Amino acid sequence: MKKIAIISALIASLALVGCATQPPPSPAQISSASYGELPNNYQDLVKTHFSATLKDPYSAQYTFLPTFKGYAQDGPWAPTGGRVTYGYIIPVLVNAKNSYGGYTGNQKHVFIFSDGVLYDTTLNEAYGRVKPVN
Repeated sequence: MKKIAIISALIASLALVGCATQPPPSPAQISSASYGELPNNYQDLVKTHFSATLKDPYSAQYTFLPTFKGYAQDGPWAPTGGRVTYGYIIPVLVNAKNSYGGYTGNQKHVFIFSDGVLYDTTLNEAYGRVKPVN
């Protein structure tokens, strides 16, 4: 009976270790990271992303908010295991039509442009894992 209790305690402790969050990047990592350049056509890149995901992409209305240099950290359960991506943060409000033809109202989406690739980091932003860099 004691063996079962000990094995159960070990399994529970290993499960809790897997729940540990990744530490945020250190100030040294933030200052030495490569943020790249924000392309002039970043708005077109974001609109191209939505053209593949919206039901009626031609009716979408976009409000681009000011971009800023920053980083996004994936959650501990993400396939990347908490990877940090450095680049330019692109927040945008999108008002698009739903299946009934009515507009949904502005929905905030957040992207990060890093190393020539546009990543959708809206979920990270919702959990407070998108941070600006001075």
